[in-house]
Amino acid sequence: MHKSAASLSPRRRIVSATAALAIVWAIGFSVAPAAAAGLSLHAPSGGRGRHAAAVPVAPTEVALQVPTGSILGNDVTVTATLRTRTGRVVGGEHLSLLLDGIQVRSDKADANGKLVFVIPARNLVEARAYNVVVTFGGAHGLAASSANATLTILAAAIQIHTVPALPNLRFTLGTETALTGADGVAALPVPKKGAYTLTADLNPDNSPTATIKASFVRWVDNVYLANRTIDVTGPANYTMGLRVAYRASIKFVDLNNRLVDPTLVEQAQFSTGTGTDDIVLNSQTGASDVWWTSASAVRVSAQLSASAITYRVLSVKIHGAEVVNRGQQAWTPTQNGVWTIQLLLYSMTVQTRDALLGTPVLGQLKLTYPDGVLVQQQVDSAGRITFTNLPRGQYQLALGSVAYSPPTPVALSRAQETTLRVVSFLDVALVVGLILLIGFVVVGRWVVLSRRIKRRENHAAIRALA
Repeated sequence: MHKSAASLSPRRRIVSATAALAIVWAIGFSVAPAAAAGLSLHAPSGGRGRHAAAVPVAPTEVALQVPTGSILGNDVTVTATLRTRTGRVVGGEHLSLLLDGIQVRSDKADANGKLVFVIPARNLVEARAYNVVVTFGGAHGLAASSANATLTILAAAIQIHTVPALPNLRFTLGTETALTGADGVAALPVPKKGAYTLTADLNPDNSPTATIKASFVRWVDNVYLANRTIDVTGPANYTMGLRVAYRASIKFVDLNNRLVDPTLVEQAQFSTGTGTDDIVLNSQTGASDVWWTSASAVRVSAQLSASAITYRVLSVKIHGAEVVNRGQQAWTPTQNGVWTIQLLLYSMTVQTRDALLGTPVLGQLKLTYPDGVLVQQQVDSAGRITFTNLPRGQYQLALGSVAYSPPTPVALSRAQETTLRVVSFLDVALVVGLILLIGFVVVGRWVVLSRRIKRRENHAAIRALA
């Protein structure tokens, strides 16, 4: 029967404690070499007091999978699998992930020895190569192991979308500069998170031969300054709304599609219906190299959309007369485009005729426009002349100094021919000659008649005296 520790004498208690420490020291002394040799010790299930037996420690290895093409600002997933060197998976053990020597996460592998680590984007602040290490600290019967790999983080892209889509616009973000492509998109790489100034050069070509001009309207995220500061945390898209104008020309034609001299146009007015982009041309401005607004960005729901702008002809005046029907002709401008505008202009052919003889009369034919402008042209040998590009209205015709021709009114509303009958100097001479001839005849007959009457009176007087 054993005595309790309390019933033992102090001397016996000291001896018992010393014996216990000796046993612990002996066990530790024997375990250390065994562990160093890859063995583990455990007490056998049988009798007491036997020496511990050594058990082999299995070498392990960590298989590490690191993705390629990871972009700044995105979380990165790293996969680690723990196995023995014989290929047996080891589940349920703790693994730790270190990024550039700093532990990011530690967790337990699943039953298949697999553990998925997520490296938060906040730990990846710039585009460069990072050292990734996954360690296993060892366990009962399992040796420690680790694996390392390089994680390359690529620069994030800030994409600038222009609406309408325009090529060759220059954007600068920090020290990076890019031009928009044919799709109207510019991509700017960002190597590090932070605040950057984004600037826009919307008209890099300011030469006299430039054919396109853009002006800022707004950003889709309700920023109304073209140059702005953005906080870059990863890839992002920004949409800029623009107003686009093209250099284009006007061509005037008549109803037969024959060209009309643009200098004849005193004034032309074109409107988009809003009043903001209206254009007024005159004879000094000319019809070529005019800047026309073609499209503008408008907000539709949460996006920006390009809205085409259409112009209509309000008025075109030649010699004070209107030569278009208001609002009938429309056009959406295009780069280097030509707008062909048809004018209500007519021709008038005049045939001069002698009032008495009906023969052609030559000379300078005078035409007075509705606004009082006077032009004159020489009629041909047949007495004909054609005036072209005449607007609708009231005109007056008169022949020059070769005849007597009071102004003759003509109302023009379509292409027409008219006959101008004039009294020529020959007609006047013929009339005067006829009058003189008639006078001579009348006077001569009166003289003859007077003589006859006088003779009869004389004969009567003689008979009376007899």
